[in-house]
Amino acid sequence: MTVDTNEQWYSGVIKDLDAFCKLVDDKVEKEQQRLKACKKQNELEYKVLQEKKLNNDFTQRQAELNRHCTELDRICSTFESRLTIADNDKHRLENAKETYQLAKELTGIRLDFSAPSNIAKGYIKSESRKLLQPFEFELGGDSEAVWTLLQSTTGYTRADKENRPDN
Repeated sequence: MTVDTNEQWYSGVIKDLDAFCKLVDDKVEKEQQRLKACKKQNELEYKVLQEKKLNNDFTQRQAELNRHCTELDRICSTFESRLTIADNDKHRLENAKETYQLAKELTGIRLDFSAPSNIAKGYIKSESRKLLQPFEFELGGDSEAVWTLLQSTTGYTRADKENRPDN
């Protein structure tokens, strides 16, 4: 009977020890889960802290850019208030526009203002002959080339002008 009692005692100790181990394992697992959660929480807090730092940097840069924009607007408005076209220049500009429109109607010449400043480029439009003749000349050269092209496109000559009865 002693053996049987010892076996029962060992059996009880083993059960108690197994229960204790299970309890310890459960606590260790809970602590590991809590540690993982804390680690994840720390990572998230670190990311939030980094984002806040970036946000502050961007806010400061935006404020600086706004100050620069305000300063540029102030400078531009100062320049705009000082920039005016003199009456004499306005008159010259209006005369140049009228002269250009008149020349355009009389000759049919249309200029390409996107050409380089040393090049006269465009086309001549002849309503009577239903013709468009492109041209491109270097400025400062012989103006006779323009008159020749104008004559060939429109059929109009300088002699025609000189021989007109209203001259």
